[in-house]
Amino acid sequence: MVLSWLAVAALAHAQAEEPRFGIRNAFVEPRGGVWQLNAILELGLSRAAETALEEGVPLTLILDTEVSRGRRFLPDENVAELQQRWQLGYDGLAQRYVVVNQNSGAQAAYASLGEALDALARIRELPLLDESLLQAGRRYEVSLRATLEIGGLPEAVKVLLFWREWSRVTDWYTWSVRP
Repeated sequence: MVLSWLAVAALAHAQAEEPRFGIRNAFVEPRGGVWQLNAILELGLSRAAETALEEGVPLTLILDTEVSRGRRFLPDENVAELQQRWQLGYDGLAQRYVVVNQNSGAQAAYASLGEALDALARIRELPLLDESLLQAGRRYEVSLRATLEIGGLPEAVKVLLFWREWSRVTDWYTWSVRP
């Protein structure tokens, strides 16, 4: 009994120390005929991920977005899917953290890891779908999920590092919109 209590206490302590990784808030809004995504993420890194980053191993943030229309007697209709990817790396020569949007090629450099993570955590006006794909008065579900994984290593090496906390995934964050 005492041993099981100690195991539960140790697990709770380990989880309490784990930095938060999740989606705090998200919404879409129409602008210029395009629905745009805005979100605030919490991108807590484990100490192992921070160390790997400082040693030159890049991390990849993947943002998956799905838009569907619920139907009464049929499966939901998938209206749109979007995957946005950013790579976070450390440039030891310049002593800067570099964020590259892998979809557009845009990049920015930051003096600290905190600044880079803050920039990644604020998704602003990301084009999601053309307004013409949505029917006025219908209800749509928008779902968002974030994944943070080790980048730049072959799959075989990732498998060898399976015990490390390299990959983190949020639950789906879902909300309804009605154009």
